[in-house]
Amino acid sequence: MPKPFPSGLWLSSWLLTRVFASRKPILSHEVASAFTLLFGIFGLITGLYFFFRGFLLLQQKKWIEDTPVTKIAAAAIGQAKVFGKATGPYTLLSPLAMVDCHYYRAVAWNGRDAEDEGKPEGRATETMFTPLFVEDESGMLMIDPRGARLELPPEYDEQISGDSMAEGSRRFLHRHGLSTTGGTTVTEYTIKPGDPLLVLGTLEENRLATDNAVAYLSREAADLQRREQLEAMGIPRCDIPASTIAAASNFDLRPRVTLGRGNGHLPFLLSRQHPQRIVDNFQRRAVLGIWGGPALALFSLVLLLKWLGKW
Repeated sequence: MPKPFPSGLWLSSWLLTRVFASRKPILSHEVASAFTLLFGIFGLITGLYFFFRGFLLLQQKKWIEDTPVTKIAAAAIGQAKVFGKATGPYTLLSPLAMVDCHYYRAVAWNGRDAEDEGKPEGRATETMFTPLFVEDESGMLMIDPRGARLELPPEYDEQISGDSMAEGSRRFLHRHGLSTTGGTTVTEYTIKPGDPLLVLGTLEENRLATDNAVAYLSREAADLQRREQLEAMGIPRCDIPASTIAAASNFDLRPRVTLGRGNGHLPFLLSRQHPQRIVDNFQRRAVLGIWGGPALALFSLVLLLKWLGKW
């Protein structure tokens, strides 16, 4: 979920600048003036961003409220919201938590938490998935999870450094060229067999059937991925457990339609939360953006006017 990193960084940096600006031996008037200009511009842009983003969140909240949860068998082409349990014909092994899953997204970055803010220095994201379905008592529907916003509790979340780092985390960082000596944060989200899953997205023609370059892992690739990870952990080949496999005949791996992101600005969420909790979360963030964004922009404008000598 998004964190108020830019505005928090702006506020703390501005306060520190004001403290140091009051001490002439530390910061000159010219340096303090430059910082005032910098924070004024940054705060104005950030405030406007949060303001317009708040209205986008309100629009998404309304879509979520107006789209009822439907049975899978009754889902029609277009906007859809379904709830069931996650399932699939086979699984892979997540690199950090080392759990059987149909989907994982692992994120790592050096330094302070900045997961949801653009692409900070030292960040890496890795996503893999096998055929993923959501099933209720009326039927089964394939999910195309690419581009999904995850409202899931992390399966693995740790700030690590040096000798305290687990081997799986070390290999993940090496694979993406990140440092293993400084402070590093790693987080992993997974969807495991049997997990309750609420999906809000667009039901459309199956892109996975033709987009083979970025499609799900095949059964052979998933088995190879599992074997490589466990062998790298020092587990003998004979002791490597098999993946969780369901009856392949129960799954249509080339269905006519899938539930995914679609082509518009409508939200695409994978969540374990009750729909009302998602609505309340969007409401809080929208109100914060609509009211907090202009306040931040106004305060930053005052800084710019002060820098220009107009205040």
